[in-house]
Amino acid sequence: MRPLIWILLLGAMALAQPARWTGQPDYRSFAGAPTSAGPALDRSYALVYPAQGAFRGTVLLVPGLLGGATSFDALARRLVLAAPGWEVWAWDRRANGLEDRQGFLGADPWAYYQRYTLPDAPFLKDWGLRVHLQDLDALVDAARQRGPVVLAGHSLGASLSAAYAQWRGEKLAGLAWIDGAPSPNRLTREQYLEGGLGGFGRSPGLDELLAGRATPYLEFSFLGLRLNPAFLACAEALAFLAARDPEADAPPGAARFPASLEAAALSQIDDRYNPVALFSASVGRAWGREGFSLLRLLQGQVGYSVIGARGRRVEWQDTGEATDPREFLGLYAWPETGFSEWFFPVRLSLDLAAWDLAVPELKPRRLGFRVLGLGAGRGAVTDAARFAAARALFPSAEVHAEVLPGLTHLDILLGRQGPAVGPLARYLETLP
Repeated sequence: MRPLIWILLLGAMALAQPARWTGQPDYRSFAGAPTSAGPALDRSYALVYPAQGAFRGTVLLVPGLLGGATSFDALARRLVLAAPGWEVWAWDRRANGLEDRQGFLGADPWAYYQRYTLPDAPFLKDWGLRVHLQDLDALVDAARQRGPVVLAGHSLGASLSAAYAQWRGEKLAGLAWIDGAPSPNRLTREQYLEGGLGGFGRSPGLDELLAGRATPYLEFSFLGLRLNPAFLACAEALAFLAARDPEADAPPGAARFPASLEAAALSQIDDRYNPVALFSASVGRAWGREGFSLLRLLQGQVGYSVIGARGRRVEWQDTGEATDPREFLGLYAWPETGFSEWFFPVRLSLDLAAWDLAVPELKPRRLGFRVLGLGAGRGAVTDAARFAAARALFPSAEVHAEVLPGLTHLDILLGRQGPAVGPLARYLETLP
């Protein structure tokens, strides 16, 4: 009977895993709003996952802060099967066109990006909310040629999709927010123009950006933690190598201790070790010696850091948490695009925090459809009541809100059980 029991158990485990589409999405380019950058860079992009069955419409996924198109890959592959007839587009904003991805075509991406020279991109100061709304409008128009379009934004993408719904809501058939909630203007005119303290230290104001006195892409440094395009490029290179050979030794400089490629890459993103909890996923645990993370303690949270190996090197363990570590690493094995947006324009986040100053024609408007709000129990929106504030932007809108327990801000997209897929598929079924 024992073999039969194992067969039944394995069958039950297979049924518990939502099916994933196994094809290859098409990476498309779309002309965007004209700026001083020129036509070659005035473009945005999308990974297109074809509908399974008779076509019904397009779900256009809008990434969050520092998010690239493949941050949606795990969700998109499951959603096209769970919602037959719906095509899924995962958006890459225009800044992804600045990334030098040639290193992923060579033998040693890690060495390539250790020598990475950042491009001069003064035009980033002009890539604010209005430009991104126009870029998004181009994709919506392209998708509408075939049928209805639903926007679904994650994190900051929820605010961006809400701004689009205020601007061109008549073009949409639905709207969903994934662990992000739009809110009224958070900045005064003085803060918008002159800057002030933000979540990552002092943020520049519009005057500094336009005068060229501030770095136009997001970067911050705090107690030894430095986040900038070069760091994101190296992080993608490390994960790219780990996806190809997870058990290999990590290259020198990839970790402070001898480690496998898998351990070096995943210890940067796991919720136990990542110094910025909002950018983390639950992907397992390092087999190594640990200490408390000072950065997390300063944020009022308990976190850890890996301080050394227990044996020859630090290894990684899949402990069955929300996100599959190997599937997660696979999201980086894409030469044409990636998990992160290396050159996220500060102007966009500044404008979104003061949207009625940046784009004064954005006004509250009524929508002709229900809105879905999904929070993450350990993410950015942990209380469904936060979605209620959206009624100030969309009077009389019916907002169905729920919080998915136990998930981090990234787990809600990456989880091996496809946690957001079921709610999104059910929402799509309710649309006309």
